Amino acid sequence: MNRLARVAADSVGASRCISIKKYPDGMFNKAFLMSMDDGRQVVAKVPNPNAGVPHFTTASEVATMDFARSHPVGAEFIIMDKIEGVPLSQVWGTLKLPQKLQVLLAMTRLQKQWLSVSFSHYGSLYYTGDVQPPADSHYVKDGKAIRDSEFAIGPATGRDWFDAGRSILDIEKGPSVGTRETKAIQSLKPPKQIALFCGPKLYRPDKEKKITALAWYRQIVDALIPKDTAITSPCLWHNDLHDDNVFVDPHNPEKITGIIDWQSCHISPLFNHNPDPAFLDWSGLEPETLDLAPLPKLSELSPEERSTAVHEYTIQNVLIGWRKLMHAKNPDLYRVVEFRKTAAYGLTFLAHRMFEYGEAHFQSLLVDLKDTWADLPAVNSNIPFPFDFSEEDFERIKMDSDGAVAGTELVAEVKERMGDLWPDKGFISHERYDDCKAALHEVKSQILAQLAETDEERAEYERYWPFE
Repeated sequence: MNRLARVAADSVGASRCISIKKYPDGMFNKAFLMSMDDGRQVVAKVPNPNAGVPHFTTASEVATMDFARSHPVGAEFIIMDKIEGVPLSQVWGTLKLPQKLQVLLAMTRLQKQWLSVSFSHYGSLYYTGDVQPPADSHYVKDGKAIRDSEFAIGPATGRDWFDAGRSILDIEKGPSVGTRETKAIQSLKPPKQIALFCGPKLYRPDKEKKITALAWYRQIVDALIPKDTAITSPCLWHNDLHDDNVFVDPHNPEKITGIIDWQSCHISPLFNHNPDPAFLDWSGLEPETLDLAPLPKLSELSPEERSTAVHEYTIQNVLIGWRKLMHAKNPDLYRVVEFRKTAAYGLTFLAHRMFEYGEAHFQSLLVDLKDTWADLPAVNSNIPFPFDFSEEDFERIKMDSDGAVAGTELVAEVKERMGDLWPDKGFISHERYDDCKAALHEVKSQILAQLAETDEERAEYERYWPFE
């Protein structure tokens, strides 16, 4: 820590660091606020072991932010100026609707800048001294190919290349998702399921079915990829725009002063990126149109129910307002929203996470795809649907899908019941840990009492329980 403090002071021309305080961070890094003797403040960021592959994860983030990396501290780190402003999380709930719309307009302008640049390859951004770039590496801006001697494209640092143990796989980091997921399934310990509960009366993850689903995916992937080059072009994007990563001016909260946490940002087809900022926080059904949702009927609701209904109504219409802005200002990005509603995208998305989950839903979607196969842009009348499922296949796939849906619905039920104590992504704040653990123990007892009829079934549910 002393060496880190010395390097931090040197980076801003200060004589010494006089104060080190813990700074808000996330699952993948530790952050420290360092104050210097001349009044300057910087943030030092040190990756945790789960952040990704050493060197590449940090090198890519620094290149993406355009800061230097190599100093004699003994651990990888990033020194950056303390960003001006406050996290959006501190003010978003207090903003009036017109102010929120101004924040969304500012975000639209930022995303328009990101859309203005595309790249020649998939991967992540680095300085040329950190990786060997591919031949003819360049980016495109305003229709012109630009070769920059300072930056290079190298191995992807997106979370899906490192989560659940994938970082140890001996594969190229991009872009062959099918190969990555197949090797993960074949060689890594299956991760605990958090997206759905599993067991005898629910769905059980199946290694062979995962491999089969990926083999089917490889047969049809060319037909699933849209022909619209505007949404398939390689783009650099920030996919984690939650309200602690977006900073605004506290005196003028409609002004975005900066965005933090560029770790794991990578160059990928635009349709693989999140078009909606996470701070919009809508978890309901996907809006089918750009028409605003009607005000719910409140007269027969209790005060608590009325408050909840109005809150959900507001969040939903802020999302729709955002989509209206996107449609008008960034139409290419809105076409991503439209594509993500299709079965083709659903199959592609599930294939990208086949190691963790998805084979039952994938096979069910694939069966349904037969009816709309000819409508895919890449399919002409001479290309028949490549699979011939038997009645036995249909029955097995439906049974698996029903079991997976039941497991997913059970998770949703438990999540709603637990409220703020639900351990999102398997994590909970330290001060709520004991309460969360007690609540999960109670939920577990209820599920076992509801579903397990024998000691053998109880033991199997215990084995699949994800929170141990």
